[in-house]
Amino acid sequence: MRRNVETAFAAALVLGLAGCGGGGGGGGGGGGMPMLPVAITPAPEPSPPPATAAELKLTVEINGSAATPDSSGRYVVLPGQLVAVKTSEGDSVSWVGGMDSANVRRTDVDTSSKQWVSRFDNIGLGATSYKLVASASEGRTKELNFWVQTGDYRNGDYIVFAANGSRQTLNMDFNKFTYTVTDASGNASSGTMTPGVSPTSDWLVQSDRITGVPAAALRLRGLRDNVVGALPFSVPYAGSPTYGAFPFVASRALLITQSKLDGTYDRARIEVSAAGGESAIAQIQISGGGTIMKQCVDPVIYRIENCPAANVVTSNVEADTQPGMWLLKNQTTGALLGRFGIADVEGDKTYLSAGTSPANGNQVFAIGVPAAQGYEDFISTGWSTKGTIDLSKVAASTYTFSMSLPGSGTSADLALSAGPATSPAGIRAAVVGSDVYFAMRSKRLEVLIGARSPSPKAGFLHLGIIY
Repeated sequence: MRRNVETAFAAALVLGLAGCGGGGGGGGGGGGMPMLPVAITPAPEPSPPPATAAELKLTVEINGSAATPDSSGRYVVLPGQLVAVKTSEGDSVSWVGGMDSANVRRTDVDTSSKQWVSRFDNIGLGATSYKLVASASEGRTKELNFWVQTGDYRNGDYIVFAANGSRQTLNMDFNKFTYTVTDASGNASSGTMTPGVSPTSDWLVQSDRITGVPAAALRLRGLRDNVVGALPFSVPYAGSPTYGAFPFVASRALLITQSKLDGTYDRARIEVSAAGGESAIAQIQISGGGTIMKQCVDPVIYRIENCPAANVVTSNVEADTQPGMWLLKNQTTGALLGRFGIADVEGDKTYLSAGTSPANGNQVFAIGVPAAQGYEDFISTGWSTKGTIDLSKVAASTYTFSMSLPGSGTSADLALSAGPATSPAGIRAAVVGSDVYFAMRSKRLEVLIGARSPSPKAGFLHLGIIY
């Protein structure tokens, strides 16, 4: 019995080995059991690697020129220089910046999701770092390091709008006490400056173009990113090269985004021809994201919405090739009517224009302050187209106007009065005897302009800085 069991066990073992492909080294031949197929699961196809996000690309410009970092990876910047960081390839970017020292301040000029435009001021004793981080979609970031030097923030180049009807370039160096004015033909004139006795007083200007008593009227004052004063500019239509002390506004704070031009402005405009000077006082309005300008050319001074339709001139506004300057064009013919800029003067948008009129070749200067709801009292010092230094004081309904240099000086009390409800609320008539002027102001600038012809004061303009 035991033998029979062992025989059966051996036979079963042989059958089991045959079923597994073993026994006799054969490859499944012979009369054993057939091999069962083994199911094999195919390996999955490898997933493609995640797409690499496009690199965040930025360009850096300093004072309008392409900039590259130094050997330490830093962009060297002087106080007051215009720094522009721009995106490329349609990226929208958020900007986060920070400084290593409390002595560095940043002035935002025009920042959006496409660009970061700023100026730096460093009131410390040494250079310091400002780090800017740009962040875009898909977690892309890029860090820029600006190495801000020391120096006077007001140093640098400005666009000059002068009351002799010229537009020029002014380079200021308040550390070296020098300035250079360059006209449209490239002719340059340099001079020196003497600091005022206090941070808020005028700098005195020395120039070989004007000497003697009239030179005392050459003064200027820096208003952050603007300079206001009187410098020696050529007298229009003089028989030989002659220079006078003319008021001017110089700015490097002109708006460079068209949509920011919109606003209503009370504008004083003088025009000088070979026959003499003329004045125009009007309210203008820029709208449509900076694309349209309306001007009231009626002899009566109306608010723009009250101007008779026949005397509203509507023009197109287009960008000039010079950043911050804008072209005024005829809507029908496309003819050029003039050029202007809108400057940020300590928070007020200020209309500025100067140059040769395309219509008649006369010299034109214009300044427009934001349309206001009233006319508040003030004290100011300033300059006029007569080459004088002026002191103005407005109290209640009296504009006290004192002019000095050259000569012994004069003073007069002008009676101020508002126009009818259809007139701009921020413009006042200023009258003494038969002399008629018009006054307007912003927070820091005030203007007194002579009435248009037949007034004997036509073409006269005073520009003052309010304390």
